[in-house]
Amino acid sequence: MKPVVRASGVKRVVRAEVVKITQPVSLLGDFDPETGRLLGVDVVGKIVALPYVKGSTVGPYLMWSASRRGKIPLAVVAEKPDLMLVTACVLANVPLFQGVMEEGCVELDLESGEYVKC
Repeated sequence: MKPVVRASGVKRVVRAEVVKITQPVSLLGDFDPETGRLLGVDVVGKIVALPYVKGSTVGPYLMWSASRRGKIPLAVVAEKPDLMLVTACVLANVPLFQGVMEEGCVELDLESGEYVKC
């Protein structure tokens, strides 16, 4: 996978569950920054894989707000990362990768984007 946003002050390699979202998401309507739930699924401390995000420029600020509460994913993997998702990940200090990832447990190198199944 191709790294798009690298986060500072995070572990280099993480072991986590991948939550695969099969539809495009709106951070404004589908993400709850108070609970860290995306489409009703808890993504706190997990890797989120999704096709792309859609919608408002408010989305990045919701991710930032979630980061202040510790309610963010460990990383995001998007098939088509766009400016809003890049901005959201930069503001929230969440690593972002371009690529595709299936559900399950993985060990992910947050620098290179290389991963192996657990």
